[in-house]
Amino acid sequence: MVICNRDSSLSHNSLLWLLFVSVLVTVVQANSPPSFAPIPNTNPQKYYDMDKERFREDQQTGIVIYTLIASDPDADNIDFSIKTDHGDDFFEISSQNNTHATVVLKQLLDYESKTTHDITWLLDDRVNSAVETEITVYVLDINDNDPQFIGLPYLADVNENHPVFTSIFTVSVEDIDEGTNQGGSITMYEKNITAGTFDIIDHGDWTADVILIAELDYEVTAGYELTLVAEDDGNDPATRTSTASLTVFVIDVQDEPPMWIGEPYFVRVTDETEVNSTILTVAARDGDRSEPNEIEYFVSNETVESDIGGYLDINQFSGEIFVREELVEELVGHHNFTILAVENDDTQTLATKVSRTTVRLEIELANPIPDADPADLTTVATTITVLVFGLIAALILGICMYNTDTNFKKSKKNKIAAY
Repeated sequence: MVICNRDSSLSHNSLLWLLFVSVLVTVVQANSPPSFAPIPNTNPQKYYDMDKERFREDQQTGIVIYTLIASDPDADNIDFSIKTDHGDDFFEISSQNNTHATVVLKQLLDYESKTTHDITWLLDDRVNSAVETEITVYVLDINDNDPQFIGLPYLADVNENHPVFTSIFTVSVEDIDEGTNQGGSITMYEKNITAGTFDIIDHGDWTADVILIAELDYEVTAGYELTLVAEDDGNDPATRTSTASLTVFVIDVQDEPPMWIGEPYFVRVTDETEVNSTILTVAARDGDRSEPNEIEYFVSNETVESDIGGYLDINQFSGEIFVREELVEELVGHHNFTILAVENDDTQTLATKVSRTTVRLEIELANPIPDADPADLTTVATTITVLVFGLIAALILGICMYNTDTNFKKSKKNKIAAY
């Protein structure tokens, strides 16, 4: 009996343990955690958890961009949320019910800053521990950035003798948009200047060269303002452009001869003009205006009438022409002689440093023989004219009187004969 009772006691305890375990398993199995609902007809299987969804970077904030769907086997109420610091900076749950939750953007997406966002969803049925689901969403690039010129401001110093059809400046542009939104072209036009001095060669990789297509002349135009236009190839949502200015400074080089001031030169003197007296001052300036050279003056050996050259000279620095030797009466008349203006610059050729001018000189007698008084000549002429006309009148009167007397005598003879 004792043994039987002991066995009966063990069996009873075993039954109690089995019952406890069965109840425990039943309790555990009685409540299952929630999960996201599967999307029908997807392979591989996808769920209504927004994983791998794509959103444009111009997606508006505050409007629903996705609806989450979850289910709970025990029909418990599900609480949707985002794990702190796991996507809640850009996304938030705007509304929810037992099985659905709407998602909105808190701030604008920016493809150029971040191309993907990781989010950790929390599904909590308040019975089981919250279920975490990690997903990734992608940001779609749009054409929302203007192309940018690199290295502004653009300034170019170009010598006025820069070779034509060569580059004076290289332009670079950057567009941080990607794909079809990234490429583009660079064009150019001249501001306030007749076109035809510069052109642009676009290399197709957001670089271009501005080239010179006509000769520069500092003395004509010392600077140019060019406008560069960068236009991308994007069209989503629209093409974008930007502009930049390129200022071209023409650098003067010594390529212009001296320029005479006050031409033509003419002077009249007498043969008694004193030696060392100034009869004329000529002046010239460097044709290159940015850094003009000093000018020196010389009487040219090319003077056609060499006899006058020995009588005159010029101050090398002031341009004052003066009488070097006493003028003589034989020099009376017109003379031409040549003056040279020479830039004080040994680096230039004669063609760009020497200029010539001709001075016309008229020498007159200081004490010329007096000419007859025109009034006296008029009186003489009048007197002669009166005398001539008087002689002619007397001659005509004499002829008339002779003819009259002859005719009278003939008439008298005829009358006598008649009687």
